[in-house]
Amino acid sequence: MMTYDFHYPEQEGYFHLCSDGALTPRLITCEEDFRVAFNLVGVCAANSDVTILSFSIEDTHIHSLMFGTKSSCAHYKTLYEESWAHHVGRVRGTREGADLTLEILPVDSQDYLMSVGTYTITQPTKDGKQILPYDYMWGTGSMYFRVPGHIPVWCMNARREIIPPIIAGNLSRHARKEILCSHRPVPDSWRICNGILLPDNYVDVQAFEQIYRTANCFRVFLASNRNRDLAIKERIAAARGVALEDAEARMHCRIVVKEMFGFTDVRRLDAHKRVLVAQQLRKRIHLSARQIAALVRLPYSEVCKYI
Repeated sequence: MMTYDFHYPEQEGYFHLCSDGALTPRLITCEEDFRVAFNLVGVCAANSDVTILSFSIEDTHIHSLMFGTKSSCAHYKTLYEESWAHHVGRVRGTREGADLTLEILPVDSQDYLMSVGTYTITQPTKDGKQILPYDYMWGTGSMYFRVPGHIPVWCMNARREIIPPIIAGNLSRHARKEILCSHRPVPDSWRICNGILLPDNYVDVQAFEQIYRTANCFRVFLASNRNRDLAIKERIAAARGVALEDAEARMHCRIVVKEMFGFTDVRRLDAHKRVLVAQQLRKRIHLSARQIAALVRLPYSEVCKYI
């Protein structure tokens, strides 16, 4: 089994990407949304330097485990958020209730990695769906520790008949764009079945299995426990930060700018100095990244890279 240094600045490591369901109650409203959200994982993976190990998509939120540098994960995050925004805007005409924001959370220990891995695929079951991870269509729970010749859930129709995949390179550019809901390319050799970009094209099943080494260890972590789940939820909450009333947040921002630069108007600062203010706001009062971005007048995606 490969081992990794879990204390890294820009070296490669594991990251948990997740979204806040409370902010996106209308993230998924139909099966077509599920298909698009699922396919975009593969599209964005093909266009960023990350390795996808696992993920699941639910009606209101997304969880995934990936390997790469933080900047490569941030690039994936931006691609996914922009692609999803384009889909929702085109189909619904509004992003209200579906304006997706992903959080990037570093994984800093082997035990926590094992907890996050199973957490990303068991959430549909834990959230009340009457289905186990290995039968859930919109996640990768069916891919791990399977016998040779196992038929993926995406390659069967409602009557449990096997549907042969098609090759992406055999499709016209228009047909491929219609299926993937994106103009971004994927390798010609990748396979598609039932309108789904098969995750075995891009999910590193072997790397995921190596985290647990044995099927029995995987089974133990699948069962999880309250303490493991609580540890993950606490880190998610800490990463999101707190939200203050706008007037109070602006007051804190003016104070920081005054202390650092001698005046209070953040608009007088260049981008680098605004980043320094953002870092101080995060350090002192742990404001949420979204509120900090509004205060320092920088794109949310840029603020996330530095705080």
